[in-house]
Amino acid sequence: MYAAFIGARSEEIAFTHSTSEGMNIVAHLLAHRGHAISNDLEFPSSNLPWINKRADMTIVQSQNGMVPLERIRKAIGRKTRTIITSHVQYSTGFKQDLETLSKICNEKNLYLVVNATQSIGALNFDVSKLGVDFTVGNGHKWLLSSFGIGTLYIQSKLLEEGTGLNPPFFSQFGQKDREYFDNRKIRMSKDASKFELSTPHFPNIIALKAAVKYISKIHILRIEERIHYLTQYLIDRLAELKIQILSPLANIHRSAIIVFKSRSPDHLVAYLAKRRIIVSARGGGIRISPHFYNDEGDIDGLILALKTYHA
Repeated sequence: MYAAFIGARSEEIAFTHSTSEGMNIVAHLLAHRGHAISNDLEFPSSNLPWINKRADMTIVQSQNGMVPLERIRKAIGRKTRTIITSHVQYSTGFKQDLETLSKICNEKNLYLVVNATQSIGALNFDVSKLGVDFTVGNGHKWLLSSFGIGTLYIQSKLLEEGTGLNPPFFSQFGQKDREYFDNRKIRMSKDASKFELSTPHFPNIIALKAAVKYISKIHILRIEERIHYLTQYLIDRLAELKIQILSPLANIHRSAIIVFKSRSPDHLVAYLAKRRIIVSARGGGIRISPHFYNDEGDIDGLILALKTYHA
């Protein structure tokens, strides 16, 4: 069910325990293959696995909370093999144009590795249409599932024999036949399950399935439309208070995350928490992340609290 939810095939999905675990697997597979490009907006889970592997790596500098494709293109060199990016940046809400970035990668014969933690469950994310090679994510963010469950997508052509993309570790669950107990020979699975380390967390997988089923029943396009409406309502209300928005607002780069400027983000987060308004200090401001279950009243409550705070 999860595979279909992101436009993949079941054999292209492996269950992990977190986004970090998935990215570490990908870094083990690709870091030694050549130069990698990432950016300075990434959550540490995206970049630290590559740094740990001592990858030859360029960190592209962002501009106004965005990572322009032209800057990525300029960083591509003769030895470049991989581009790493989040679909949506956690600190600014910037949504990368993955379709165009995928075309660039195809032209240059590069791997495209995507951290989709801040988009799956909030935005329509279809790996087949976006053309990504690897995707990592988890269940406890927008998917409304539990902690301790993550996913790794690997495009089917990269699972074929001869690619050299084999697990950096191995377990009984990585075998083609999990009832094969001969310790003298490895019979590796030919699908993404070979990257699953040890016994999967079955309760969390079941919880993830239930969450995906629930979100699918509502339909991700309706959820994306609802979130877009709520974020626009939030933007309009913040404009009334003349509060600066730090997130990109052009539709192509807009996501479910809105960050606004604050002189003392940590203090304001604590102030709002006392009023049962949960936000985060990110990107030099306050991050608001409304989901489909929120409504205008929740945003109005935030605006009222901000008026009181600034009074």
